[in-house]
Amino acid sequence: MKHRNRAKSSSLFLLELILAILFFSLASAVCVQFFVKSHILSRDAQRLNHAVNECSGIAEIVNTSGGIADAVEVITGIYPDASLTDSEENGDVPSVSALIFYDEDFIPCAEKDKAYVLQAVLWEQGDMLTAGMTIGEAEKEDPIYELTVKHYLQRRADHAKR
Repeated sequence: MKHRNRAKSSSLFLLELILAILFFSLASAVCVQFFVKSHILSRDAQRLNHAVNECSGIAEIVNTSGGIADAVEVITGIYPDASLTDSEENGDVPSVSALIFYDEDFIPCAEKDKAYVLQAVLWEQGDMLTAGMTIGEAEKEDPIYELTVKHYLQRRADHAKR
């Protein structure tokens, strides 16, 4: 009889051990999901931060330029691998479109090594220089960040007063 009690208590211990392992397995699966979600959020925030910085850089170029020609000259000086095209996307207003390519670390690169693309469309209308910028992954349509800036060109107003 004593032998049977011993078998019963060891099977109870085994059941308790199995339940403890099951509980810790479920808890660790939940923790792994939290770590994965946290990593994805961190990566997306880092990409957004880089995208905002790059668009802000182009916006500063636009805001300090004296016109579309000056802005294009500075952009091509800073980003020699940028692809420039003349277009009329904004109705009858001539514009310049610049494509700037970045690698995975948001370092400007050639088109063949691109992971991200910043498209900046610049146009002058009257005394305003406008730039519309969109940056996103090279293979996806969804933009990471979009920005539109307008800059009043004072040089034209000064010439009109004279």
